[in-house]
Amino acid sequence: MDYSLAFEVGSTLCVQVAIIVAVTLTLQRYVSDTRGSCQLWTICFVSLIALVAAGVLFPHRRLFEFPDGFSRQSVVGIVTWQARLVVALLVIWIAGTFVSILRRALFCVSLIRFLSLRCEELDAEGLTSLPVDLDRDGIANLRIMLSDEIQGPFCWQLHRPTIVLPRYMFDDDATTLRLVLLHELEHLRTEHPMQHFLQGVCSTLLWFHPAVWWAADGAELTREYLCDEAAVTASGKCADYLHALVKIAERCGSVSCSSMPRGTLAFGNRKSALVRRSDRLVMLNQTVSKPKSLRPVAAISILLLWVLAVQQVWLPTNAIASGRSDWSPWPTWTANTLHHFDIRVRDFEPFDERTRLHEWLESESDH
Repeated sequence: MDYSLAFEVGSTLCVQVAIIVAVTLTLQRYVSDTRGSCQLWTICFVSLIALVAAGVLFPHRRLFEFPDGFSRQSVVGIVTWQARLVVALLVIWIAGTFVSILRRALFCVSLIRFLSLRCEELDAEGLTSLPVDLDRDGIANLRIMLSDEIQGPFCWQLHRPTIVLPRYMFDDDATTLRLVLLHELEHLRTEHPMQHFLQGVCSTLLWFHPAVWWAADGAELTREYLCDEAAVTASGKCADYLHALVKIAERCGSVSCSSMPRGTLAFGNRKSALVRRSDRLVMLNQTVSKPKSLRPVAAISILLLWVLAVQQVWLPTNAIASGRSDWSPWPTWTANTLHHFDIRVRDFEPFDERTRLHEWLESESDH
């Protein structure tokens, strides 16, 4: 992959990511259903990863060509500028990705140490004393732990689904404890840790993209909305749940509850989110429930169609793209892998007048 092709892929992927996130946000408003919205965000994150993988590993169709009319000197200047920009941006992206991976690895190690050293796992007797029926939820190998060092509960899953509760909550009234457990169990039941992992992959690969930041915030809030609704529906006690939210918000305001559970599904890691969730529950409690519709299915279908359409559109930024082929060359790394298995693919631009730009660049450098 030469610099011009790398610029073509990178610039187009940035636009494709922005479009898919914008479409997901629009469809989320159309769906107006938290479960369907969560599914939309999962498909959004999977689609973003797929777009990046397809752009980097496979050739793409060129529906538009680089505009004609530029002089030889102008085209050489564009290609030279693109090469320098690609090198600079690649260095910045590698550095940012390395920092992001390192931070996430440190969070994971810190969390594992926190669970093993500063949390106490409930024994069989403690589990039976909980005000929920864990057997009915059917979450295999569930672990519930207590800690004196957090103010808000959170759940996490790597090898084993885990719910961590503040010790004060375990010793508090059974109603609040039951509502919080219903919320956390819904996270695990609907596989939100997997969505959170996909979100983390996107945030690591595309750490620089504002649309990915908005997608992460939107998905996080949607997950909490869904679990809030599930807890209220299962208990039938909206007022008690609002009281639990207020109690946790007050404790989070006095003692930070977001320093430890980073990288987890925390119940109240942002006070502003707790306020928005409370306002939403009040609004839902005053609204007559509507029957389920086919909007989530329609929205998911529309999003997938947008992904397929957007993947076909690539910006015509490559000045040395050959007009003799409607497809870009295979990237070097995948082409070499296929060549290793005696599968021959085109990893070069077919020769035409534009490919002479390489000769022009060499002649310019000789001068």
